[in-house]
Amino acid sequence: IAVLEEAQHAYDTGVSLQTSDPVAAKESFRRCAQRFQILVDDGIENGYLLYDLGNANVQAGQIGMAIAAYRSASRYIPSDERLHANLVHARSLVNNPIEYKKNKTILKRLVFWHDSYPTNVRLGLGMIGWFAFWGILSVRIFKGIPGFKTVSIFLGFLSIVLSVSVGFDMADQRSQHGVIVLDEVIVRRGNGVNYSPLFKEPIHEGVEFEIIEQRPNWLQILLPNGSKGWIEKSSALLV
Repeated sequence: IAVLEEAQHAYDTGVSLQTSDPVAAKESFRRCAQRFQILVDDGIENGYLLYDLGNANVQAGQIGMAIAAYRSASRYIPSDERLHANLVHARSLVNNPIEYKKNKTILKRLVFWHDSYPTNVRLGLGMIGWFAFWGILSVRIFKGIPGFKTVSIFLGFLSIVLSVSVGFDMADQRSQHGVIVLDEVIVRRGNGVNYSPLFKEPIHEGVEFEIIEQRPNWLQILLPNGSKGWIEKSSALLV
C-alpha cells in the first residue's frame, strides 16, 4: 500500500509541475513509474496497475516502456477503451515507426473484425451461437419450421469461425513479443556485435516486434515489415 501511495503522490506532483517545471514533472513521473514497476515485479498481475504504469511512462517520455506496459495490460483488460486509446497515442509518439506490410491477404480483409472486437466478446458470441445452434437443432428433430435449417447452419458456421479467431488470440499470447526501450538500437545480421547491421539506420524506442529465437544476451526478432534480425536483449522489454 505504501508503494502505491508513493506512486500516486509522485504522479500528482508531476501533474502539478507540468506547466511550471516540465523537467521536474518528468522526473516525478519517472519516480511514479518506478514505484508501479516495483509492484509489477513483485508479481501483482493487474491490468489497471499496468495501465497506470503505461500512463506514468508516457508522461515521463519513456515511450517504449509505456507501450510494453499497455500491451501487457491488454491481456487482462482487452476491452478497455481508455487503454486502447492510450496505446494508439503512445504508438503515435514513436520516432520513425516501422510500418506493417501494406499488402493484406484476402483472408485478412474478410476477417477485419478479428482485431475490432476483444477476445472475450468474440468468445461470448461464439458460445451463444454454439448453444443456439444445438437448441435449434434439437427443436428441428421434433418439429420442422421453415428457415430453421438455414439459421442453424449460419449459427454453427459463426461459432466455428469465432472459435478459430479466439484460438488465434490464444496462440498469439503464447508467442513472445517485445518492444524496443532504448533511443537507438542496431539490428544485426547475427547474434554478436561483429555482425554487420541489417539496416543503414538504427531502429528507435517503441518499435514492436515478435521474438523468433533467444540466445544468451541476444534476441532474433521479426519486425512489422517482415525483416528479421538480431538485437541485444538488454535493449528491449518482453511483453
